[in-house]
Amino acid sequence: MDKSNIADEFKQALAKSGKDAAPLILGSEGRYSLEYVPFEHVNIEAKLVIVGITPGPTQRDDAYDETKHLSRRGLADAEILRRVKRHAAFGGPAMRPNLERMLDEMGVMTLLSGGRAAELWAGRAHLLHATSAVPHAAFVGGKPFAGSFEEIRRIDLLRRCFEQDFLPTLSRLRPDAYYIALGPTPAAALAFAADRGRIDRSRILGWLAHPSTQGGSQVSVYLGKKKVAELNPKDPVRHRASALVAAAEEMRARLKASLMQRAAA
Repeated sequence: MDKSNIADEFKQALAKSGKDAAPLILGSEGRYSLEYVPFEHVNIEAKLVIVGITPGPTQRDDAYDETKHLSRRGLADAEILRRVKRHAAFGGPAMRPNLERMLDEMGVMTLLSGGRAAELWAGRAHLLHATSAVPHAAFVGGKPFAGSFEEIRRIDLLRRCFEQDFLPTLSRLRPDAYYIALGPTPAAALAFAADRGRIDRSRILGWLAHPSTQGGSQVSVYLGKKKVAELNPKDPVRHRASALVAAAEEMRARLKASLMQRAAA
């Protein structure tokens, strides 16, 4: 699909059917498919960049609904995209609260002069740029994509989205912005970007547990609120608990180093 005309086509479809409109398909490859999400806005003033894997169905639907609502008010396209991103990015009844909980308890907000993480989607939204390694909604066999970065690079449909819709946006961001990934897949995407000089590796703070409902108890394990021995023997988080604990320790160390570096400047 020609992306130069996609915004107009998307708005016309929403004007007719709104949130329940059939998703706008960008492409497919075997079992993989990619659906348009109006998340093009890049917050060039952001001091914190949070990177997920790909928007899920909840974020897609919320973005569609908000786009229709704002379009009826006659706002300019750029303003619609800005507001839609703030409204729907990392949204959902579990995802955003879990994300806010981790940001607060890990002390990330101290790098932004304090406050609560919830403010990043409200009065201090100018501090946050929310994005994903695959910025449009990716699916495998109809289920949200949750694979590895190697899989993104291997599947042409996903690789093109990463290379065309994610990597170029990095040059528009502040060179002193901090980067946080939601899980090892976007962490690998950030490492890839740093290897190619797109971002400063020292600004990558590490990764948080993915905050979606599918993550189960991993947020609690990541934050040290639940020990591996306390998990149900059938809990799949048991198999990645050591990686979660190690990632949390690394995040705390990098946060401490960043705060010390800032204090010394």
